[in-house]
Amino acid sequence: MLSRHFLRSKVLQTLYSCNVSDKNDISVVEKNFMHNVGSLNRLGINQLYALVHLRNFVANFIEEGKQKFIPSEEEKNPNMRFVDNAFIRQIAENSAFRALCAEMKPDLSGEDSIFRKLYASIRETERYKEYMRASETDYEKDRNFAIDVFKVIVNDENLMDHFNDESIFWESDYMQTAQHMLSILKKIEATWSVTDPLPLVFDKTSQKESDDLNFAKELLNHSLLSWDEHVEIITKNLNHWEYDRVPVIDIILIKMAITEFINFPSIPEPVTIDEYIELSKEFSTDRSKLFINGILDRIQIELRAKGKIQKSGRGLYQPTDEQEQPF
Repeated sequence: MLSRHFLRSKVLQTLYSCNVSDKNDISVVEKNFMHNVGSLNRLGINQLYALVHLRNFVANFIEEGKQKFIPSEEEKNPNMRFVDNAFIRQIAENSAFRALCAEMKPDLSGEDSIFRKLYASIRETERYKEYMRASETDYEKDRNFAIDVFKVIVNDENLMDHFNDESIFWESDYMQTAQHMLSILKKIEATWSVTDPLPLVFDKTSQKESDDLNFAKELLNHSLLSWDEHVEIITKNLNHWEYDRVPVIDIILIKMAITEFINFPSIPEPVTIDEYIELSKEFSTDRSKLFINGILDRIQIELRAKGKIQKSGRGLYQPTDEQEQPF
C-alpha cells in the first residue's frame, strides 16, 4: 500500500507539523514519521476489528432479546445467519488477526450507540433482507455480504470520528487505509486458514515497501537539512508574490520538490512536478496547482542552468538550449 505518492503525503504532514511546532531535530522527526507510518497498521486493524465487533454486538443483541420477560416469536427463534457468517468467523478466528488485536488493543466496547445505529440501518437495507431470508447460504454469499457490511462500517461518520480521535493523521489516511483493507478482504478465500498470515497496510517484509520507505526518509531528511537554503530560490521565482503570503502547505510542497530535483537523480523532473501538483490538489487551495506548477517550472530551469540537477536513467527530461537559460 505504501506508494511513493502516499509516502510523500506523510512527509508533507510531518514537515507541516515541524513548521507549526518549530521542532526540527532530524532524529526526533524521523522517529515520529516512522511511528505515524507504523500506526497505519493499527488503523487498518481497527477497521477490520469493527466488522468482527459488529457481529459480536448482533450476537449480544439477539441474546438480550431471548432474555426478555415476554420475547416475541422472532426473538425466541432468531435468524442467526449474520452471527454465523462463515467469512467473519474466519477472520475472527485467524491467529494472526487475534495476535494483532492483542498487540494493538482495538477497543469499541464503549461505542454501543454507534453499533446499534449501524445495525439498525443495515437491517433496513434490501441487501440485508435478501441475505437473511435466503433459504441456503454458502461461503461466497457470506463473503460478499460481509464485504458489503464492511463498506457500510468504514463509511459511517460516527465510527470514523471515533477512530480519527486517536491520531491527528488518521483523518487523511482513513479512506485510503479502508480501501486497502477492502482489497485484503476481497482476496481472502475459503482456503485461508486460522494459521495463515494477515496482510497489513505496511508490510515490513516487502522489499519494495522498504525501498519506498527509505526514499521517504531520505526525502524528509534532505528537506529538513536544506529547509532555509531553499527560501532564497523560492523567493526569487515568486514573481510579485511575497514569500510570507504564500500558504505554508504550498511552500512545503515546493521545498520538497526542490529536494527531489537535486537529491534524487533517478526521478524525472516531470514526475516530481506532477506528484506535487497532485498533492496540492489534496492538501492545499484550488489555485495552488497552477501556482506550484509555474514556480516549479521556473525553479527547475534555474537549477539545471546552475548544474544542480543531475538526472540519470531512462525517460528523463531533456531541456532545449533555450530552456537552459534561467529567468
